[in-house]
Amino acid sequence: MNRRITVGVAVLALGAAAGVGIAAASSGGSGLDDGKDLLPQAKITLQQAETAAQSAASGSLNETDLEHYEGRLVFNVDVGSHDVKVDATTGKVLAAPVDE
Repeated sequence: MNRRITVGVAVLALGAAAGVGIAAASSGGSGLDDGKDLLPQAKITLQQAETAAQSAASGSLNETDLEHYEGRLVFNVDVGSHDVKVDATTGKVLAAPVDE
């Protein structure tokens, strides 16, 4: 009986680990591509920036960079065909032009 419990716990643990991997892989964002050195200056997280960008444009989440735009530090998030600029201090979407 003790062996069944151990095997059951191991199966649950593997399932949970696989689920986390699937969730991370399907979220689209793979971390910050460029601008990692600027990250300490940002007041919002990468996840918050990507969530804000997805509220402004539809499509798959692609690469995210941290850069300067019109004198502000912004997360530049590629969402579908849009190049969404999210203020790295306030989290406000500044622009969402179509990426050409």
